[in-house]
Amino acid sequence: MQLSKLLSHEAENAAEGEWGTMKRAIVAVGLIASASAALSARDFGTVGGFDIVARESDAETANTGACIMSEEYEGAGDTELSVVRSLKNPVLVVVIVTNYNWSIKDSEDYELSYHMGDYYYDRSASGYQDGIRKGFSAAFPAEDFLPNFAKSTNFRIKKGDTTVDSLSLDGSSAAVQAFNRCWAYVKNDEAAKQRERDRFSHIPKDPFK
Repeated sequence: MQLSKLLSHEAENAAEGEWGTMKRAIVAVGLIASASAALSARDFGTVGGFDIVARESDAETANTGACIMSEEYEGAGDTELSVVRSLKNPVLVVVIVTNYNWSIKDSEDYELSYHMGDYYYDRSASGYQDGIRKGFSAAFPAEDFLPNFAKSTNFRIKKGDTTVDSLSLDGSSAAVQAFNRCWAYVKNDEAAKQRERDRFSHIPKDPFK
């Protein structure tokens, strides 16, 4: 994936490494989603139209926590937009967009552009399937993306000249504030659990192996 603005020549040379890092972030989010039923959760409610949930870290496994905010939109295929920030790769957020009607292939790469008012991102996205929904996921620098998301009123995604979808971000400012509170909670929860792990780190889990 490229950065949010046009890459310099040096950054272009490193793009393959960055894409690998972002793909690992997307995979990590998928693993968190698949394991979410086994993790404790805290509901931060619906804010600005977005449902916001904290997934707490596992007591024994470090950095398994995440924050998720999502909204389902009316329209053909009921598009759902989700933003996920994981302790596995905290400098990135992963944006997942799914729809019942789309024919995207799982894990296939798609060149897409993302428009939020004056803010523009050019990103490769990876095909994503969640049950009967299909869509794509892409990673963005959290410290850059979240403020822009909060300031914008529309999120438009394009594949070349074709509009994939145009989603309202009315309420995104309040949603991001709540999402950041969720993130602070997840980090504090992980820190507390790490202190407990450290207390017993001198004792092997199974001394008979």
